Amino acid sequence: MSELCNGGMCPAAILTKGEHAFVQGYKLGDHERAELSAPPGEDFVRIPLSVLKKIAAQVVEA
Repeated sequence: MSELCNGGMCPAAILTKGEHAFVQGYKLGDHERAELSAPPGEDFVRIPLSVLKKIAAQVVEA
């Protein structure tokens, strides 16, 4: 798997050799969690927009 963040210590995306990606981000606070709902088996993480743009650019290049 290749990491799309320098050293993996920030919010990041990890691409698998298949057709999946893992997203690393910050856990939601209680207020954010109360505002959002996900289907069973799914969840949310918070990622700064600047990091998301960096990840998107690297995915396009991959």
